[in-house]
Amino acid sequence: MVWFGLAAAICGEDLFFKSYVKACVRENSEKKLIGDKVILTRVYNRGAMLGWMDDAPEMLRGITMLGIGSLTGALAACRSEKGHVCRKLGLSLMLGGAASNAWERMKDGKVTDYIRFNAGPEKFRRIVFNKGDFAVFAGSLLLIVGEMIHGK
Repeated sequence: MVWFGLAAAICGEDLFFKSYVKACVRENSEKKLIGDKVILTRVYNRGAMLGWMDDAPEMLRGITMLGIGSLTGALAACRSEKGHVCRKLGLSLMLGGAASNAWERMKDGKVTDYIRFNAGPEKFRRIVFNKGDFAVFAGSLLLIVGEMIHGK
């Protein structure tokens, strides 16, 4: 049960930050958080990452729910296995981050993004993330490491 609790905590934390950003940060404004390298902003994304499928919102909602169901099933299937911490942690992070974005997508038809990095290539500097995105990315890496260690 701890793994689903972790996913819920990650989801709740990201929804909290999104609520704060919606209340306190003007859309498309920018505030420096760490020097000029990390920027707090508020933008909305009707699609998935980089606007993917923003022209097909119903299909994206279906894919989103399929993904949430798949992550939930995968976590439920492995939660009673001894060990496999990387796999369980990775799935928990992915589920929590994806659930936060899914909740907003289902409720509002768009996802709030609020962190931008002012470093690296120009294309990267234009991408705006949220904590849920980071959780999905980190969880994916942990899941890959877990599969490399304990792969079947």
